[in-house]
Amino acid sequence: MSFLDWPAEEVFPTQRAQLRRRRVTLDLFRKFREAFPEITYELIWQSATINSQAWRFGPRLHVLVYGGLVRYPGMTRAGLALVLAHETGHHLGGPPYDPALPLISWQGQADYWAANEGMTKVFGLEAKRLTLRGARAIYDLHAAFEGRSQEDEADLAADCRREIFLAAASGQAMPECAKRALSHF
Repeated sequence: MSFLDWPAEEVFPTQRAQLRRRRVTLDLFRKFREAFPEITYELIWQSATINSQAWRFGPRLHVLVYGGLVRYPGMTRAGLALVLAHETGHHLGGPPYDPALPLISWQGQADYWAANEGMTKVFGLEAKRLTLRGARAIYDLHAAFEGRSQEDEADLAADCRREIFLAAASGQAMPECAKRALSHF
């Protein structure tokens, strides 16, 4: 674990694999910047932290991705795309908002917006296929670290996040597990 109790990478991929993952990530950043020019996308490549986050500084909207997440062995291009859409969804997803951060959409809403709107805006007809693949990578990552951090207790379970992504990608309503999780706030 790292500072703030976030997971950190313990094994680094080969130099060649790192270069490929960095190129893929920067290409995804370019696509997201074109689709959402109001958001600044940043990569902290040197960080071993396996995480990403959305944050604001006054009116400026930011999405930050740490190198450890990009280099994580199970993280795919589709998974990274869905992560970027999720973090973008924290800014553009609308209500319900996070009870602790009222200007940021709640986790489940960011997931739903990512799969229902964000991925479509960036990838068009390819969005649903990428969302379903990305949901699998995020599920595996989330499940691998679930319960290892005190922060995870307030978060959505990996199964519920997967249900949200699948429902949103299929144009269905927010699943009941998300509604139950939100009611606990």
